[in-house]
Amino acid sequence: MPSPVKISKFNISQLNRFIDAKSVAIPGFQRGYVWRVKQVKDLFDSLIKNYPVGSFIIWKTTKKIEGRTLNGEKLPAEKYLILDGQQRMSTLFYLCNQNKFIRNNVKTSFYENCEARQRSLIDFESFYFERNGKGQELKYLKSAAKEFNYKRFQRLLGNYAFPVVVVSMDDYHKAVEIFERINQSGTRIPTETIFLSETWNECCNFGKLIKRWKASHPDSLTRDVDTVIFIHLFAIIFQLEDKNEKKSSIEISVRALKKIAEVIRVNKVDIYEKKFKRGIEAISCAARFLREEYGIEKISDLPSQTMLTVLSVFFYYLQNGRPDNQQKKELKKWFWRSSLASRYIGSGYNENIGPDSRQMVALAIDRAELNLPKAKLYFSDFEKIDLNTGRSTLRNAVKQMLWLKSPVWIDGTPIARKDVDGKTHQKEDDHFYPYNSMEKGYIGAEINNILNLNFLSKDQNISKGKKMPSEWLQERMEKFGANEKKIKDFFERSLLPFESLSSLKRYDKGFIGKKGKITPEKFEKRYWRFLWKRSKWFLEEFDKLQDGI
Repeated sequence: MPSPVKISKFNISQLNRFIDAKSVAIPGFQRGYVWRVKQVKDLFDSLIKNYPVGSFIIWKTTKKIEGRTLNGEKLPAEKYLILDGQQRMSTLFYLCNQNKFIRNNVKTSFYENCEARQRSLIDFESFYFERNGKGQELKYLKSAAKEFNYKRFQRLLGNYAFPVVVVSMDDYHKAVEIFERINQSGTRIPTETIFLSETWNECCNFGKLIKRWKASHPDSLTRDVDTVIFIHLFAIIFQLEDKNEKKSSIEISVRALKKIAEVIRVNKVDIYEKKFKRGIEAISCAARFLREEYGIEKISDLPSQTMLTVLSVFFYYLQNGRPDNQQKKELKKWFWRSSLASRYIGSGYNENIGPDSRQMVALAIDRAELNLPKAKLYFSDFEKIDLNTGRSTLRNAVKQMLWLKSPVWIDGTPIARKDVDGKTHQKEDDHFYPYNSMEKGYIGAEINNILNLNFLSKDQNISKGKKMPSEWLQERMEKFGANEKKIKDFFERSLLPFESLSSLKRYDKGFIGKKGKITPEKFEKRYWRFLWKRSKWFLEEFDKLQDGI
């Protein structure tokens, strides 16, 4: 029996001919294009430097599966579907075939399947490259009249070989087994791909349901929900309602997903499709709740995106679609306790998702109280949290907590979240003590500590400049004619540990040495004292929130 796996090595010309000849496609169960310009440039740079960029895994099948071909042609009966490497393969094909990309049916189809925000969508016809002092550089300019020089690119790559693995298989079960074994050898195949590829058949198309839902909900909160959230919610519901599994633990591992997919494949799937549609509606209700109660407009604003999975379990079992006041209070406690304890991060997700889902069912049906312990926080928990970088549920929780305080400017004008989150907003804008203190050598990266966070509009950030807080606030107070009451309101709503402008002035004097200048020693000592004082206010606020207040 011939092997179902064929491994080839193509140069760039052969790779493009292969994509064209086979009408290589992105299957419907794969996510859309998400790369930004920088990632395209990085790929180009790696290839020019002869760095490895990974292999491509293609699934050859005659099964009835929807997909979008890269060249815009109709999807043939014998399909070549990209299982791994679609971002890289799409990028290479469109760079080398700019004329094909700009055809209406290709570019429009690409945009429809692109998961990036509208303002971040890439126009592949705007890429070109030229020599600089260090070698060849890929550039991106939408008004550029230059084209990507494909023949020159061929010469630069020379004999660079792209590994292409083609798996020929119509049997879902065996195909997925091969994918998993490839995965074990180092190539990452997402768990949602495994689940959807096994359950994909003529009767049920979960991926298509998700795609339709996202298309009808264009806002970023719902559009950017990862496919894995839908799959995990369905897996949880499946196990909660399985008579033989009610007392066992709930799993969302690859093994558990495969087991569920197998049941769906061999049984009538209309029941499961109804449950999946109901699950999608539950996620929609959960997203609406987050928007109404917390003002969350982007999934990335959540302390942990996986919180949406557990919250959706509640709305799946809620009868009237709207929680009452008692249920709302319990959900508020859950939101803050799970956030501050990083309950659904890493191994905690697998450990807690089952018990917490069962509690959500009890809250939805019987209005039973949730039994989640309060998180205990200390100043040390904030010490190494950066304002903008790194993965941290606590950072997002801090930002969410401050937005709930409805911060205002000293003239009483609300500080708009959309303004602060806008594309013109810079990472250095959010500092209470000035960002350039690090540039002056007063302090190190500690200036970016989350306890130095202060939301201001773009205009106020510009006026603040490099001044100490008491100095620029005095100037602003005189310009706006603000009184002490409004200054105090500004401090209280931003959880800044000062009662008045006078108290801030007295505190800022401590930064100045005997010669009337700021010194690193004075700055560091006083700055850390400020962070410690503010942490007390944060801890007090978080304690109240964890009680549902």
